[in-house]
Amino acid sequence: MPAARPRPPCRSARLKALQTPFRKERFSMDQMSGPVTRGRGGKSRGSRSTTGPDQPKFQIQWLSAPFRTQKVINYLRDHSADCRILFPSEVKQSHPDDGRPSAKDKVSICAIIAKHVFEDDGDYTDHYANAPDKFRDSTNNHIQA
Repeated sequence: MPAARPRPPCRSARLKALQTPFRKERFSMDQMSGPVTRGRGGKSRGSRSTTGPDQPKFQIQWLSAPFRTQKVINYLRDHSADCRILFPSEVKQSHPDDGRPSAKDKVSICAIIAKHVFEDDGDYTDHYANAPDKFRDSTNNHIQA
């Protein structure tokens, strides 16, 4: 008859460690290196605040100041090559007098338009200097709406 082998433990060492009570001196909260997360971490969807904690939150007003919308329209009228990037159509029309677009994607063009609109704006000059990405996104949303 073969020698009887000891039976292997049913649970893994990790599960056993998790079932044992925590010792305060070994697992204190001060020794934790960071927050416990699951999943994909920083790939969350939704709105994130682009202003810092010391910055007041504000909302960019387009409807109360129509001159801002007019600045956007004038910019797009003067830069028709940018319109081809922002508003692609089903029919590709070639305009030899259009010239080159200001940038190669929508986000970059919206950043240029936001700079054109808000850099000298009396209400938003300081805010634009601190958070140009917020103005870029607002301009993009305003154009697409």
